[in-house]
Amino acid sequence: MVTIRDVAARANVSVTTVSRVLNNKPDVSEATKRRVKKAIEELGYKPSGLARGLVLQKTNSIGLIIPDISNPFFPAIVKGIERRAKELGYSLLLCTTDNDKQEETEALALLRSKQVDGIILSFSLQSQEALLELEKQGFPIVQIDRQVKKSGYPAVTIDNQKSAFKATEFLINQGHTKIGHVTGDLNVETALQRLDGFRLALKKHGVEYREDWVLPGDFGRETGKACMERFIAMSERPTAIFFANDLMAFGAYEAIFNHGLNIPEDFSIIGHDNIDVASVIKPGLTTMEQPQYRLGQIAAEKLIGMIEGKQDSPAQTVVLESDLVVRESVKQIAP
Repeated sequence: MVTIRDVAARANVSVTTVSRVLNNKPDVSEATKRRVKKAIEELGYKPSGLARGLVLQKTNSIGLIIPDISNPFFPAIVKGIERRAKELGYSLLLCTTDNDKQEETEALALLRSKQVDGIILSFSLQSQEALLELEKQGFPIVQIDRQVKKSGYPAVTIDNQKSAFKATEFLINQGHTKIGHVTGDLNVETALQRLDGFRLALKKHGVEYREDWVLPGDFGRETGKACMERFIAMSERPTAIFFANDLMAFGAYEAIFNHGLNIPEDFSIIGHDNIDVASVIKPGLTTMEQPQYRLGQIAAEKLIGMIEGKQDSPAQTVVLESDLVVRESVKQIAP
C-alpha cells in the first residue's frame, strides 16, 4: 500500500510538506505543490480520510440516528439526507435505536467516536439530558421529525398538532361523531402533539372525547392490530379511528379483515404520514402526507450549514406543511 512516505520520497520533499499540500496549507511553493501532486498521481496515493480529519479537526462526515429503519416512513428521510449531504461533500453514518433510550445513548457515543462533524437525530423525550449536555459542548445537532422541545437544538418537522387536527376534523366533516384514536409512543413529542390535535378538533366541533376510545400505541404495526382488536371487542364502538401513523393503521386493517369486517363500512380509518403502501393497500388509506424526502434534504442543509458556520440563526426550527390525502378508507355518514 502506498504511504505518505512513498510520496515524499518520490517528490524529494519531507512528509510534513506532503501533508501541508494535502491540507492546502500556506507557505508551499507552486513548484513544490506541482511536484507533490505529480507524485501522488503517479503512485496512486489515497490519503486517509481519518488522518486528514485529525489534522483538520473535520472528517466531512455526519451521523444520523433514527428509531426504526424498518418503518417505511424513515427510508425517504434517509435518502433525502444522504443525497443532499453527498452533494455538499459529506458522507453519512447511520444508527438505529428501536425507540430505546439506552440505544440512543450508545448511538451518540458511537458516532462521536467516529468523529462525525455533526448529527441529525430523531429522539424520544427520555434522552433530553443527553441533548442538553451536547448543547453545552457546542456540538452541532439537528432534530428531525421528533423534537425534544426543552433542547435548544433546531428541528425540521411538521406542525403535528395542526396535522392531527386536520385529520380529525375531516372525520367530523364526514359526519362521524364517534371517533377513536390510537396514539404513538407518548414518550415522543410527535405523539403528544398529535393527541393534542385530536382533542382540539373534537372540542372545537362539540364532539365527545372518550378516554376509553383513546388507546396507547407505539407507532408499530402489531400495536395497531392489538388496539383494533380492543375496539372490535367493545360493546359500543367508534365508527371512525385516527391512527397516529400509517403503520399502525395497516395493523388495524389486518384485525378488521380477520374478523370478517369491512373498511369503511364497519370502521372508517385514517392514518398519518402517507408512506408508499398507503396508496397500494385496499381500500386505499386516507392519511396525512408528510414531505419525508424534503425533511431530510433540509435537515442535511441545516446541519452542514451549522458545521461550516454558515447558519445565521442555527436555532431556528423549520416547520413544513402536511396535506390531507383522501382515499377510500373513510365513508361519509348521512346527517
